[in-house]
Amino acid sequence: MALIDISRSVSPATAVWPGDQEVQWTWTARRNEDESSVNLGSLRLSTHTGTHVDAPLHVKPQGEATDDLPLDSFVGPARVVDVTANAPSIRPEHVNQHVNQLDGPSPERVLFKTSSGVSPDDEWPDAVVPIHPDTIHALADAGVSLVGTDAPSVDPLDSTDLPAHHALLDTGIVNLEGLVLTDVPPGRYELVALPLKIVGGDAAPVRAVLRDDPTS
Repeated sequence: MALIDISRSVSPATAVWPGDQEVQWTWTARRNEDESSVNLGSLRLSTHTGTHVDAPLHVKPQGEATDDLPLDSFVGPARVVDVTANAPSIRPEHVNQHVNQLDGPSPERVLFKTSSGVSPDDEWPDAVVPIHPDTIHALADAGVSLVGTDAPSVDPLDSTDLPAHHALLDTGIVNLEGLVLTDVPPGRYELVALPLKIVGGDAAPVRAVLRDDPTS
């Protein structure tokens, strides 16, 4: 099956949260230039760079770290839901319209395609389409284990109380941010989005891909 890459690129040009660690890439050895037999690169970046998963530790001092997250949440049936039509936030009615009224069982993973996703990798958006906490609770009631968004955050960029983050924490839903869904039609897919195994991490970069759902 063809894979659809829904990950943002990582390079020194990648836009990061204002004030966060920028991506730094250097060569520590170059073949044929410094008598090295191989090329060796070094990478420094924030755990929230590009497409990434937030661990509960991100908002809860004693929360689970990225290496504690259940891997099965990141692999399996998913539904891409298009809410690009001037939606100021993702409300429960989007769930009712696109998730609960499906043929077959509700998907365990829901990915929201919003107007936030049109920003290129090297530009930080001025605003995003956040997810309302009521929506997260509705998704939890529907048995959803992972929520993804093409925005860099599930909350407004100026939020300090982070209601969507805390709703995800309260419901046990995994939070996947910074997806690229611009050219992905809404519908059913299979998601593979495994985070790096960073011990004690508050977040981890992810290489996320979709492929056609074999059960659809």
